[in-house]
Amino acid sequence: MRYLPRFNATPRTLKAFGLSLALLGTTSTLQAELSLTAHLSTIGPGIELGYKLSPTFGVRAGWQQFSTDFDFKPEDENGVPGDELTYEGDLDLKNGSLLADWHPFKGVFRLTTGLLLNNSGTKLVTNCKTNTAGAVPVANSCEVGGSSVPGSDIGEVDITIDFEESIAPYIGFGWAFQQDKRWFISADLGVAFLGKANADIQTTGSCNNTESCRAQLDDEEREIEEDMESLEFFPVAKLGFGYRF
Repeated sequence: MRYLPRFNATPRTLKAFGLSLALLGTTSTLQAELSLTAHLSTIGPGIELGYKLSPTFGVRAGWQQFSTDFDFKPEDENGVPGDELTYEGDLDLKNGSLLADWHPFKGVFRLTTGLLLNNSGTKLVTNCKTNTAGAVPVANSCEVGGSSVPGSDIGEVDITIDFEESIAPYIGFGWAFQQDKRWFISADLGVAFLGKANADIQTTGSCNNTESCRAQLDDEEREIEEDMESLEFFPVAKLGFGYRF
């Protein structure tokens, strides 16, 4: 006859077993508060790691990156149509984010504040092109800072544009709609303060080292910065699909 080992369910054993179950339950609860979200936004696609500290508060850290064509042409200020410099390049949006969420009703709605680690900017290259606005092409010149400058004095123009705030404050609100115990859909609307745009123009021609012509390049920089004032407060809209662990 075969004998099976007996298990004596002593009070001490039951207590230890119950404690083990409690610890497992606590671990499961903690794991359920961790989430990973993939999203599309006005500052690019990205991923986001979230942690719910309580039913009321949570934190998120993310990264988003996007590159798009960026064409820019200052307004005509010297009365000669068609001689404005045209800048063409790529606008690179690279941003990290650190966000804190408050759920005032302990539900799907949240108020959010935080920071964008702003590394956005662009580098553009251009040069003077023959002005063909009239019936007969005129001399190769272009408008810089409101005045016409010979193309030979300009050469190639390199312009770098970035933003004043490398750490940009963010404020907004959003929702996280639970689909089941794991999957959810999230949405955010807010605004980030990028600050003023900073433009720096350098040329390969003599204009870069001539005082009067350099002053016109400085005017051109200010004109570009003024035209980009609309980006100082940048709207952020984000739609994500996430999973809770």
